[in-house]
Amino acid sequence: MPERYEVGKVHSCEFCDTEEQTIGSRAALADAQSLAEQDAHRPLEWRRVLEAEPWPLRADPEDGHFQYVIHRRTDA
Repeated sequence: MPERYEVGKVHSCEFCDTEEQTIGSRAALADAQSLAEQDAHRPLEWRRVLEAEPWPLRADPEDGHFQYVIHRRTDA
């Protein structure tokens, strides 16, 4: 089964509801990370959400707007 990497971004603050947007998906992890960095207009530092789990990956560009998330999906 082929894998793909789904890229999204999430905004949540005390003034508005949580906003989630899907940016796209890519066949390679490096391409998914590049897609998020292009959207953020800066390099991102990726980390695991839970240290014991490899997915999802999360990056916070520290500009206060969005956090970027990559999920690994398996196509059936």
